[in-house]
Amino acid sequence: MSDDYMSDDFLLAIPDVRPGLPQTTSGKRKLLQHKKHLRYQSDTRHKTAKSRETAKQTLLEGLEKNVIEEENPGFKMMKLMGYKTGTGLGKTGDGRAEPVKIDPFRKNKVGLGLETAERESTIKRQKVEHARAKAFKANEAHMLRSFREGKKAEAISRRLVGWVKKCQSLCEVMDKKCGREPPHYYYWPIIQPTDEDEPEVYEPDPEDIFPHLNSYIRATYSYCIWCGVEYNDGDDMRANCPGDTYLKHEETEDTDFND
Repeated sequence: MSDDYMSDDFLLAIPDVRPGLPQTTSGKRKLLQHKKHLRYQSDTRHKTAKSRETAKQTLLEGLEKNVIEEENPGFKMMKLMGYKTGTGLGKTGDGRAEPVKIDPFRKNKVGLGLETAERESTIKRQKVEHARAKAFKANEAHMLRSFREGKKAEAISRRLVGWVKKCQSLCEVMDKKCGREPPHYYYWPIIQPTDEDEPEVYEPDPEDIFPHLNSYIRATYSYCIWCGVEYNDGDDMRANCPGDTYLKHEETEDTDFND
């Protein structure tokens, strides 16, 4: 039967391995080695920190002087090639006279001049993007203006077709009333033949024939299609009709509305 794990016999059988109470020679030796190792690590960290601080201070002092000492290997090579202290680089001596200043403690460990190149590249890219956005905006405005002009032209074209049909109908009614024949076939509404064998009657462009129709109605019958009035004579028309174009009537309506 095994001993009770809570009894004294069971506890005494377990070796005491606490660090503060070494019981054996090997345990003491291990503890001593551990303490020496910790002391060595502490001294090493202290020396490393001190040496780093000294190196940093030396580097800063050298950068503040901003000169290359004669013991420097690079200076010796330059001296062999004819360089003299205090003069500029190059054959004529008009180049850089002092070493390039750097920040040795910057986080971004990139090559000299890269930050300036990246900044210039960013500025150039921003200018290109700005020019592209400006061109796009101008093109968008041009497209919008063209679209509006196209819509306006379509509206005028539809109105023109209506004005031509109205003039042709008025010419037919008034000519027949007065017993006149139309000056040209297109002064009256054009009727296409129903027989497929007969050729179709040519219909001129409304933009070409409208000025003739409008002038004929105004001169012959003193009628204005925009006023919708048949005046007594030419003098009455000139006195009361805004004009012989749609724009003149539109301007008169805008003036009356503002008044």
